[in-house]
Formats: sequence, C-alpha cells, structure tokens
Amino acid sequence: MELTTESVVMGPIVSPVDRIKLYSPNEWEEFIKEWAESLKSDYYHVERLGGAGDMGRDIVASTGDPATCCPWDNYQCKHYDHSLMPGDIWVELGKLCYYTFIKEFTLPRKYYFVAPQGIGTKLYDLLSKPIKIKKELISIWDKKCKDKIAAKNEIQLDGKFKEYVEDFDFSIVWYKKISEIIERHRKTNLHIARFGGGLPLRPAPESPPSSIQSKEVRYVRQLLDAYGDAANTQYSNPDELNCHKTYRSHFDRSRERFYCAESLRVFSNDTLPQGEFDKLQEEIYDGVVDIAESSHSNGYERVKATTNQATTININSHPLKSCLKNNDKSGICHQLANNNRLVWVPQNDKNK
Repeated sequence: MELTTESVVMGPIVSPVDRIKLYSPNEWEEFIKEWAESLKSDYYHVERLGGAGDMGRDIVASTGDPATCCPWDNYQCKHYDHSLMPGDIWVELGKLCYYTFIKEFTLPRKYYFVAPQGIGTKLYDLLSKPIKIKKELISIWDKKCKDKIAAKNEIQLDGKFKEYVEDFDFSIVWYKKISEIIERHRKTNLHIARFGGGLPLRPAPESPPSSIQSKEVRYVRQLLDAYGDAANTQYSNPDELNCHKTYRSHFDRSRERFYCAESLRVFSNDTLPQGEFDKLQEEIYDGVVDIAESSHSNGYERVKATTNQATTININSHPLKSCLKNNDKSGICHQLANNNRLVWVPQNDKNK
C-alpha cells in the first residue's frame, strides 16, 4: 500500500459500507432518516420515531401530509452484528399486526427492514413467501410475540385479532439493500460530510451570457458607479464602457469572476451541507472588509484593491479549499457587492 500524507495522519480510508457497521443504533436510525429525506420525489415528509413507544415504527416516510392519512412507508432499523435472521423480526411483525389492528396507525404501503449487515438467506427466503410469514408468525406467536409487544399486557392471538392476522397481506414486508441506500445517499450533499472520500471533480464554470441577467443587477450597477466615479461621469449601462478599453476589460473580467464564484456556490450546494458556501463568503468578507472600507481615490481603485486583497487570503480549513481558485475569491467580492455587503462608491449607496 502506498503511503500518503493523508493516510499517515488519518489512517486507511473506511468505506461507507464498513463505516455504517460501526454506527450506534441511534446513529443508524439518523442515517436512514437522512437517506429517506433525500427521496424527495417519493416522500413529502419523513419522521424518526425510533425509541420507546414507537410501536414498531422507526422511520415513517409519508407521501403527503401525515395528518391526511396518506400512503406511507416504514423503515425498521436493525443495527446488529450479524445479518438479519427470522428470529430478529418476529416481534416487529407482531407489532405491525397488533397496532394496525387496534388502529393506532394506518397500514403502511411498504414495511422495509434496513440493516447494515443486510439480511441472511433464511430471512430472504421467508420474506419471499408472504404466506409462509403468516403461518410461522401464528405458530410462534406465544413464544416470540405475546409478551413482547406491549409493556404491561400480554397480547393474545385469538378472536377478531387472529382473523386479522390470518387475512394480513405480508407482501408489504421487504428489505432495502445497503448498496442501494449508499448509492442514493452518495448523490446527496451530505455524503462527503458523513463518509469523506474527497470532493468530486468540479465542473468548469459557465461563461457569462451576453446580456446582463437579473441576478447580476446590483453588482453590475456598483461596477458602473465605480467606473463613473473614476472618470467623473455616469455610466447607465455596460455598452457605454466600449469607448474605455480599461473599464470594459475590467468589467468583462469581473463578470467572469462572478460566474466562477456562482459555479462554486452551486458546486458547494450540490456536494456539501447547506451553509458551507456562506462560511466561505464570510471568510472572504472578513479578509477584505477593512480594505473596502478604507479611503481610496475613487470607487474603481476600491474595487481593484479589494479584489486583489481577496486573492491573497489563505483558506486553510474550508472543505472547498482544494478546488478554490483566485477567480472564485475575486468573484465572491462581487457576490458580496451584489448583496450590498461591499460597496464601491459609498456616497452612491442608496440602500445602506
């Protein structure tokens, strides 16, 4: 095995499949909730109920408002040191039957077992035969379920309840493959924060369109004010810069840098938890605000001094460090100007 600086400091990389086996039961439930919340096209609301009094419902994923009795799926989390066996699930099936019988909750559309070690062959064969599940559950009820469903009462399998179990459709019970869960989670912006492994390759930033977009209005106005401040005139639109090569070139570079920073913002939101790009913006702001608020001969000089200062800032601990470019740092200054946090010609700022 080739040694790297990272491997010496951090040790060998632990794969997600192996890492989830180290979770506590609570961590496992939280991970499954996180995964289910990423299935936005399937679910409207996801709730973690796992714990005392959950009645055999760990993660409840509803297709609509839970108050409307909409279809829902249950993800029953089992974090054991072995693949699930039939003996691990009987009491859960007993709870499913009993609590839906007494109408504590509606029957789920699907009832999935999720376990980091997966399910064993015997359980797979059992789940593949719903009628066999029913027969075996009835036969082992007294031994496995009767006194394990409700804390203070024995739940007898007789009368109307027995008829309910005999008519129960156990085809709703199945399991989720760990590989499927990991692969879906890999597409979320929480995967790297949870499992590491480094950022994916950052896409090339898009080129600025020929016309100014609505999202650019404020920082563009600020740039025009800065050029006007330096030239002792007023510029109403970028086309008026065509007669001044220096300003036109600076303006075009500024737009490229803004779009570079915008591409980084999108990349961050796609690959990292929400708020990480805001933290990067804050680091840049803290590093340039004193320069921006210092005295300058005109707004154009203030823009240049501020964006140049941004390129000198060392970003040592932010997760985007490895893909951060100088154009991103300068572009973030224009993002900050777009939000009026940086102002190039203070006396012209009508919003402060």
